[in-house]
Amino acid sequence: MNLSYFKKWVAFIALLTLTGWLPATYGAPKLTISDLFSLSLKELLQIRITVSTLTEESLRDVPASVTVFTQAQIRQLGVTTLTALMNHVPGYQSYRTDHSNATFSSRSRRLTLGTREVLLLLDGQRLNHDLAGDWLNSGFSLGNVERVEFLRGPGSAIYGANAFLGVVNIITASNLNDATLSAGNDQQKTANLNISGQLENGLHNSLSIQTYKSDGQSLTSYNPLTSSFIESRQSTHLQSIYWRAQWGDWALQVRHAEKSNDNGYVLGSIGDGYNHHEESSGMFVLKYQHTLNNNWTLSSRLYDSPYRFEPQYKAINTPLVIAQIAATGNDSGFENQLRWEEDSRKALLGLEVVHNRMDKVDLSSWFPPAEPPPPRDFVDTKTRRVTAAYAQWQDTFYKYQGRDQLTYILGVRHDNYSDIGSNTSPRLGLIWKIDYENTLKWLYGEAFRAPNRSELSLKNNNTRAGNPNLKPEISKTFELVWMQTRERHYLSISLFDTNITGAVELTNTAPPNTFINGASQNISGIELEWQWYFATGWQLRSELSHLFNGPLNVNADAEDLLRSSLLYSQDNITASVSGRYHAHSRDANTSAAGYDELSSYTLFDVHGHYQVTPQWQVYGNLRNLTDKHYTQPALQNASNIEGVPGLGREIEVGVHWIF
Repeated sequence: MNLSYFKKWVAFIALLTLTGWLPATYGAPKLTISDLFSLSLKELLQIRITVSTLTEESLRDVPASVTVFTQAQIRQLGVTTLTALMNHVPGYQSYRTDHSNATFSSRSRRLTLGTREVLLLLDGQRLNHDLAGDWLNSGFSLGNVERVEFLRGPGSAIYGANAFLGVVNIITASNLNDATLSAGNDQQKTANLNISGQLENGLHNSLSIQTYKSDGQSLTSYNPLTSSFIESRQSTHLQSIYWRAQWGDWALQVRHAEKSNDNGYVLGSIGDGYNHHEESSGMFVLKYQHTLNNNWTLSSRLYDSPYRFEPQYKAINTPLVIAQIAATGNDSGFENQLRWEEDSRKALLGLEVVHNRMDKVDLSSWFPPAEPPPPRDFVDTKTRRVTAAYAQWQDTFYKYQGRDQLTYILGVRHDNYSDIGSNTSPRLGLIWKIDYENTLKWLYGEAFRAPNRSELSLKNNNTRAGNPNLKPEISKTFELVWMQTRERHYLSISLFDTNITGAVELTNTAPPNTFINGASQNISGIELEWQWYFATGWQLRSELSHLFNGPLNVNADAEDLLRSSLLYSQDNITASVSGRYHAHSRDANTSAAGYDELSSYTLFDVHGHYQVTPQWQVYGNLRNLTDKHYTQPALQNASNIEGVPGLGREIEVGVHWIF
């Protein structure tokens, strides 16, 4: 893996630190570890959320089904990565699969990689890339987050494409000065460093450096193509550096991340020395926000996000053929927002212009030990241009005894694509605060998923071919949400019904298979989230997801999910025990039915940490406590294996220092 770019960034930021321009502790608050676990349930529910409307609102006021995790809650659960945290969110689920460390989905529907239908934001900046609609560096560490917001359902009225069945917004902390070191089985090593400070002139800086390395677990699977069992140990190396600076109305965000792994699962082929994957992604964002007066705020954002994607793998159904892809590109754009607020009335106007450019997408394939031939074009590299405008209005039209009781929200976004035409995404929400404890939300929203470049223009491929005539997938979602908040418990129940038209799927004909807009699909279900503080220091969290009507695609994640966590925090000890149940997932095959139903499974995790001093703590994690053997869905049409083996028992011990 070429680390020169990453090392240059580390050296540059280190130089700034040593010269005193980025002080480590000047003006930074002195937090202790006990401060992380001091929030009450009432305080947690008052946390301001931005993922739904781009304006700050509490859980009761936000017109969406949203789950929020603070840094304290994340540490209490013993969760270290974003994909692991998703297994504590109703409707979301995450798996180890294919060339990435993990993939995830919302409400069971996954087309190869589920990130195509879920939008990921880092401090409001889109991370999904245009080549396949996914996001890179899926082992995203949570060592520097302030909170993570999970929106379930459509979000295109604000964000446009990919906010199809969910939006995840990661808000990083700006006041951390801490370090974490951990080690575990299979040679796992993790290191996180966060530094923040403020100069006398008001310039505030925060820096986060993260690295992860693992040799991977030894897993064995049967490959019918070779009539043999193949042992695979998927090694992984992740690293990232993220720097933020703010001075007055101006802010700057710079990030670079890299990932490599060997012997992963790619297109259903098990890694046995051939499969290798490298990727890198960057982010440069310049922001300006100015308060014009008591009511009006203007904000602007200029951004550029380059990426590199280079997998090498055994081609599906021809295990002796090696295929290698080399792709580079970048997503750049400009966004302007004008916000107005007076009492309970809020208005938002926005304009965004995006350029999705790909410099190259090349493919080489050969029979070892022959040398690789000259690469050939794999995907059309023509620049995609997107122009979007959106508007939103929120108002309270009924108050009782001075308290907002009935609030409505109207929103719409119009996106114009240079290659697939236009799409309009409306939303409507009605919030009824019945009393101080109960809230009822009626929500309607439409969303779209624009066909990615691979689906539109894949070529020179013996198994799949793009279709330039593809139209966007369209979803229409009705949702009813009931929330109850009392002194010691919080309950949220969501009933939803989503109809999807123009679902993109692969034809099941003689190769090459072609992407088409298929039949309509319907997804309906119930999601429940419950938190109960039943005694001093004790908390019970539970999440339930059940689909009445699941997606039609042959490759689908679990339709029934049950998670529960028992947490304890008092004095110097914090501990948690979590269990999760997955049932009714499907894996594609070549049978008449087109899929195998995978066995259900239950996993248990244990976490504990001990506060040695106000600034020092030691902790440990046991994941998959019983070493349960289970399988998860592989890629769509990956017919040569029946599911991807899940991870066995993982052991991790670490130390956390706040300075």
